Amino acid sequence: MLNNPKLKFLIALMVIFAVGYVCSSDKDDKKDDKKEDTKKEDTKKEDTKKEDTKTDDQRKTDDSRKESGSSDVKLYFCEEYTGGKEIGKSDEFLIGRNGGYFTCMIDMRGTGKTIGVGKLELRITKLGGSEKIIATEKFDVQPDWDYIFFDKFHTFYDAGDYKVTALKPDGTPVASGEVKISMK
Repeated sequence: MLNNPKLKFLIALMVIFAVGYVCSSDKDDKKDDKKEDTKKEDTKKEDTKKEDTKTDDQRKTDDSRKESGSSDVKLYFCEEYTGGKEIGKSDEFLIGRNGGYFTCMIDMRGTGKTIGVGKLELRITKLGGSEKIIATEKFDVQPDWDYIFFDKFHTFYDAGDYKVTALKPDGTPVASGEVKISMK
Protein backbone atom coordinates (compact mmCIF):
# COMPACT_ATOMS: atom_id res chain seq x y z
CA MET A 1 0.00 0.00 0.00
CA LEU A 2 2.90 2.47 0.72
CA ASN A 3 4.34 1.58 -2.67
CA ASN A 4 1.57 3.57 -4.32
CA PRO A 5 3.12 6.91 -5.48
CA LYS A 6 -0.26 8.70 -5.49
CA LEU A 7 -0.81 7.81 -1.83
CA LYS A 8 2.70 8.99 -0.90
CA PHE A 9 2.05 12.29 -2.72
CA LEU A 10 -1.28 12.76 -0.95
CA ILE A 11 0.27 12.06 2.48
CA ALA A 12 3.12 14.50 1.73
CA LEU A 13 0.59 17.24 0.81
CA MET A 14 -1.37 16.66 4.02
CA VAL A 15 1.82 16.89 6.10
CA ILE A 16 2.81 20.17 4.37
CA PHE A 17 -0.63 21.71 4.99
CA ALA A 18 -0.63 20.54 8.62
CA VAL A 19 2.81 22.07 9.28
CA GLY A 20 1.78 25.31 7.56
CA TYR A 21 -1.42 25.50 9.59
CA VAL A 22 0.37 24.92 12.90
CA CYS A 23 3.03 27.55 12.10
CA SER A 24 0.51 30.20 11.04
CA SER A 25 -1.72 29.66 14.12
CA ASP A 26 1.33 30.03 16.36
CA LYS A 27 2.15 33.43 14.79
CA ASP A 28 -1.46 34.62 15.15
CA ASP A 29 -1.44 33.63 18.83
CA LYS A 30 1.78 35.61 19.36
CA LYS A 31 0.31 38.65 17.56
CA ASP A 32 -2.82 38.45 19.75
CA ASP A 33 -0.63 38.22 22.87
CA LYS A 34 1.36 41.29 21.77
CA LYS A 35 -1.86 43.24 21.07
CA GLU A 36 -3.23 42.27 24.48
CA ASP A 37 0.03 43.27 26.23
CA THR A 38 -0.02 46.63 24.45
CA LYS A 39 -3.64 47.25 25.50
CA LYS A 40 -2.81 46.36 29.09
CA GLU A 41 0.19 48.73 29.06
CA ASP A 42 -1.85 51.56 27.51
CA THR A 43 -4.55 51.33 30.15
CA LYS A 44 -2.36 50.59 33.16
CA LYS A 45 -3.02 52.86 36.14
CA GLU A 46 -0.45 53.58 38.77
CA ASP A 47 -1.07 54.85 42.30
CA THR A 48 0.91 57.73 43.74
CA LYS A 49 1.09 59.05 47.22
CA LYS A 50 0.83 62.71 48.08
CA GLU A 51 3.66 63.49 50.49
CA ASP A 52 1.23 64.55 53.21
CA THR A 53 -0.19 60.96 53.15
CA LYS A 54 -3.13 61.63 50.83
CA THR A 55 -3.28 59.24 47.89
CA ASP A 56 -3.74 60.33 44.27
CA ASP A 57 -3.94 58.18 41.13
CA GLN A 58 -1.92 58.95 38.06
CA ARG A 59 -1.80 57.25 34.69
CA LYS A 60 1.09 56.28 32.47
CA THR A 61 0.77 55.42 28.87
CA ASP A 62 4.15 54.79 27.35
CA ASP A 63 7.44 53.99 29.05
CA SER A 64 9.65 54.22 25.97
CA ARG A 65 9.96 57.99 25.85
CA LYS A 66 12.64 60.45 27.00
CA GLU A 67 12.78 63.05 29.76
CA SER A 68 10.69 66.22 29.54
CA GLY A 69 11.64 69.81 28.89
CA SER A 70 9.40 70.80 25.99
CA SER A 71 7.14 73.82 25.87
CA ASP A 72 4.46 71.65 24.20
CA VAL A 73 3.54 70.06 27.54
CA LYS A 74 -0.07 70.82 28.52
CA LEU A 75 -1.29 71.51 32.05
CA TYR A 76 -5.07 71.89 32.29
CA PHE A 77 -8.03 71.09 34.53
CA CYS A 78 -11.18 68.98 34.65
CA GLU A 79 -13.82 68.15 37.25
CA GLU A 80 -12.48 64.63 37.60
CA TYR A 81 -10.57 61.87 35.86
CA THR A 82 -12.37 58.54 36.11
CA GLY A 83 -12.57 55.37 34.06
CA GLY A 84 -9.74 56.60 31.85
CA LYS A 85 -11.72 59.72 30.85
CA GLU A 86 -11.50 63.42 31.61
CA ILE A 87 -14.87 64.66 32.87
CA GLY A 88 -15.76 68.37 32.68
CA LYS A 89 -12.58 69.84 31.17
CA SER A 90 -12.59 73.59 31.86
CA ASP A 91 -10.57 76.61 32.93
CA GLU A 92 -13.42 77.91 35.14
CA PHE A 93 -14.90 76.24 38.23
CA LEU A 94 -17.65 77.12 40.69
CA ILE A 95 -17.00 76.27 44.34
CA GLY A 96 -19.13 76.40 47.48
CA ARG A 97 -18.57 78.45 50.64
CA ASN A 98 -16.80 75.47 52.24
CA GLY A 99 -14.30 75.29 49.39
CA GLY A 100 -13.94 73.10 46.36
CA TYR A 101 -11.49 71.14 44.31
CA PHE A 102 -10.97 69.65 40.87
CA THR A 103 -8.35 67.65 38.97
CA CYS A 104 -5.11 68.88 37.41
CA MET A 105 -3.87 67.12 34.23
CA ILE A 106 -0.41 67.05 32.65
CA ASP A 107 -0.26 65.74 29.08
CA MET A 108 3.10 65.19 27.41
CA ARG A 109 2.02 62.52 24.94
CA GLY A 110 2.36 64.83 21.92
CA THR A 111 5.98 65.64 22.77
CA GLY A 112 7.38 62.11 22.67
CA LYS A 113 8.91 62.72 26.12
CA THR A 114 8.20 61.67 29.70
CA ILE A 115 8.28 63.51 33.02
CA GLY A 116 11.78 62.17 33.78
CA VAL A 117 11.69 62.64 37.59
CA GLY A 118 10.29 60.83 40.62
CA LYS A 119 8.70 63.86 42.29
CA LEU A 120 6.70 66.87 41.13
CA GLU A 121 5.41 69.98 42.85
CA LEU A 122 2.28 71.87 41.88
CA ARG A 123 2.73 75.52 42.84
CA ILE A 124 -0.59 77.39 43.18
CA THR A 125 -0.33 81.16 42.75
CA LYS A 126 -3.20 83.62 43.17
CA LEU A 127 -3.11 86.20 40.39
CA GLY A 128 -4.20 89.80 40.68
CA GLY A 129 -2.53 93.07 41.68
CA SER A 130 0.39 91.09 43.05
CA GLU A 131 0.96 87.40 42.52
CA LYS A 132 1.02 85.40 45.74
CA ILE A 133 2.00 81.74 46.11
CA ILE A 134 -0.75 80.24 48.27
CA ALA A 135 0.37 76.59 48.31
CA THR A 136 2.80 74.03 46.97
CA GLU A 137 1.52 70.47 46.75
CA LYS A 138 4.11 67.68 46.44
CA PHE A 139 3.54 64.38 44.61
CA ASP A 140 5.44 61.18 43.88
CA VAL A 141 5.41 60.22 40.18
CA GLN A 142 7.17 57.74 37.92
CA PRO A 143 9.89 59.09 35.58
CA ASP A 144 8.46 57.23 32.57
CA TRP A 145 4.97 58.79 32.78
CA ASP A 146 3.78 61.09 30.00
CA TYR A 147 0.14 61.58 31.06
CA ILE A 148 -0.59 62.34 34.70
CA PHE A 149 -3.60 63.40 36.72
CA PHE A 150 -3.69 64.88 40.21
CA ASP A 151 -7.15 64.21 41.62
CA LYS A 152 -8.35 66.85 44.12
CA PHE A 153 -4.81 68.24 44.17
CA HIS A 154 -5.74 71.28 46.29
CA THR A 155 -8.82 72.65 48.05
CA PHE A 156 -9.63 76.20 46.99
CA TYR A 157 -11.54 78.47 49.41
CA ASP A 158 -11.48 81.83 47.63
CA ALA A 159 -12.73 83.10 44.28
CA GLY A 160 -10.15 84.50 41.90
CA ASP A 161 -7.74 83.76 39.10
CA TYR A 162 -5.05 81.20 39.83
CA LYS A 163 -1.99 79.86 38.06
CA VAL A 164 -0.81 76.28 38.67
CA THR A 165 2.78 75.46 37.73
CA ALA A 166 4.26 71.95 37.74
CA LEU A 167 7.90 71.99 38.87
CA LYS A 168 10.63 69.38 38.98
CA PRO A 169 12.58 69.01 42.26
CA ASP A 170 15.36 71.25 40.91
CA GLY A 171 12.81 74.03 40.27
CA THR A 172 12.58 73.52 36.50
CA PRO A 173 9.05 74.32 35.31
CA VAL A 174 7.33 71.54 33.36
CA ALA A 175 4.14 73.39 32.41
CA SER A 176 1.59 75.81 33.80
CA GLY A 177 -2.08 76.60 33.38
CA GLU A 178 -4.54 79.21 34.61
CA VAL A 179 -7.94 78.67 36.15
CA LYS A 180 -10.74 80.99 37.28
CA ILE A 181 -12.67 80.12 40.44
CA SER A 182 -16.03 81.65 41.33
CA MET A 183 -18.15 81.22 44.45
CA LYS A 184 -21.71 79.83 44.43
